[in-house]
Amino acid sequence: MFFIENIFRQSMAFTKEEIKQRIIRKLVKWKKWGGAHTENILNGLPSHVRGEKITKDTLKELERDGWILPAKKTREIHYSLNPEKTAEILQFYEKYCSQKED
Repeated sequence: MFFIENIFRQSMAFTKEEIKQRIIRKLVKWKKWGGAHTENILNGLPSHVRGEKITKDTLKELERDGWILPAKKTREIHYSLNPEKTAEILQFYEKYCSQKED
């Protein structure tokens, strides 16, 4: 049974790029720029991806690149898009996210 579950999980695996697209798409659609933060950043991802290392690494990469800004609120980290990176983020959004739906 474990073998079948493992194969199923691998076939449903997301790449860093796919996770990044979903996060950016959600924040742009919700207009979460600057001081407008959201805690539900991972809710658009399938449950088997939310706590995975690749998801955490993708969030760290987006923070390191300055695309998202973390804010510690009510024991959770909330995120918003960095207004100083608007052109770069929207270029990515138009290229990779605007034609896809969650």
